Amino acid sequence: MLSGLRAQGLFSLRLSMSAPWSVDIDDGAPLTVIAVDRGSAWLVRPEEEALLTAGQVALVAHGPRYVVADEPDRAPTVRIVEGGKCIALHESMQSAVHRGLLTWGNHSDGADQLLVGTYASASQVGRHLTEQLPDFTVLPPGSVDETTRALLRQELADAKPGHSFVIDRLLDVVVASAIRAAGPLAGPGWLSGTLDPTVAGALDLIHESPEKPWTVTALAAALHVSRSGLAAKFRDSVGETPARYLTRWRMTLAADALVGSDDGLETIARRIGYGSAFSFSNAFKTMHGTSPSHYRRERR
Repeated sequence: MLSGLRAQGLFSLRLSMSAPWSVDIDDGAPLTVIAVDRGSAWLVRPEEEALLTAGQVALVAHGPRYVVADEPDRAPTVRIVEGGKCIALHESMQSAVHRGLLTWGNHSDGADQLLVGTYASASQVGRHLTEQLPDFTVLPPGSVDETTRALLRQELADAKPGHSFVIDRLLDVVVASAIRAAGPLAGPGWLSGTLDPTVAGALDLIHESPEKPWTVTALAAALHVSRSGLAAKFRDSVGETPARYLTRWRMTLAADALVGSDDGLETIARRIGYGSAFSFSNAFKTMHGTSPSHYRRERR
């Protein structure tokens, strides 16, 4: 799952602010990572708020509108909209671009320093990766390794050639670390399933060999556990039966192959366990609401 992270030209913003400040973020991004390097920041939306201190990381998934501010009730003075466009509402802002990184704020060396990295399209971070994350995931201090944060801090302080590329890769690592740490915080889904050794084993088999006709009986036999025990644990952790999960995983792989390769429908069908392009097409349309051919044309 995590290997699907491939930021390219990730929109990254170094936010440098001194109180009072408040940023209204309304960019609709499928995934945003916010890392506090200095000071603190409140993450706020209706009926939910959380304080982030230096060293903490938050993930914002599914594109909700929210506010980042020095105080939870501060009225926004800045807005960030789709495409990373920054709009000053009530005060003048300073901006500078150095080797691909935009630094923007009301003070060049503000007391509160944040890095906001945005995956602008769902193709950059697979839907299957984020679908079970809540809109906000605020991780405890230390969830992201200090070495990674130190490298990120170094890049922010001294932009060398290749700066954008390095920021992209480091933010991929930050997001991967954050999603690992979010397992105990997540609701039912594959991420929660990885916390139970038996369910994790079943998920591994499905992920590694999706072409096999996995049933609860076959999975239980391969793992040397009881069929009823596996069925109950899988349903409780993942939120659906192994058969349903296998179908969704196959369709996720198929969607990636349709967009990322020129393979024909027969080839894709055989690779994920379908006997013909016809049976594959029917299953794909049931899951995605459109035919494989139309899906490929639309997303290319």
